[in-house]
Amino acid sequence: MVDKLPPESTPLPWYRQFWPWFLIALPATVVIAGFFTLYLAIKYSDDLVSDNYYRDGLAINQQLTQDLRATELALSARLDFNGGSDDTVKVLALTLNSAIETFVMPAALKLYLIHPTDASADHAIHLIAAGDGRYRGQLPALPTQRVYLRLIPVVPSEEGAQHTSLQDAAWRLAGDIDFTQGHVVELNANPVPPTTSSD
Repeated sequence: MVDKLPPESTPLPWYRQFWPWFLIALPATVVIAGFFTLYLAIKYSDDLVSDNYYRDGLAINQQLTQDLRATELALSARLDFNGGSDDTVKVLALTLNSAIETFVMPAALKLYLIHPTDASADHAIHLIAAGDGRYRGQLPALPTQRVYLRLIPVVPSEEGAQHTSLQDAAWRLAGDIDFTQGHVVELNANPVPPTTSSD
């Protein structure tokens, strides 16, 4: 007696099978991840990268000149980011000192709060003189992380406008503060380190 063979089953079309879709999904996932990475790179570009080295070199030389001038004037400043603050208004209290008796205190100062990586989070605060080297200004919001500080004088021009450029200021005080550690910081003039010549 001969056994009957089972009838041959017709194979399913390829689009109804598991393995083709599995093999297609692997490279498709990589392509989608690549496009998402490209989107993140374009949207959140690194603010620290600069392609104009000559301009940046000139700016560094100007900053050294500003630091040297602040050292010559023996300037220092104490900043209190909780000076007179309440729930609605954050007041910055600043005291500027100079060991030079003939130094004339500026009528106003400008303080830049510079985020280490995000330029959109930078702030500039206008400080008005309150007498005896004391200045007051309002903060838009109290930062919650570390920021770099740049303090420069505001010089009124002949046209009545006020000069507030970081690059062209006569002097500057620089430093940083970590708001997770405290709200008071001292800024001191840093002398330019002497250049050493190799024999």
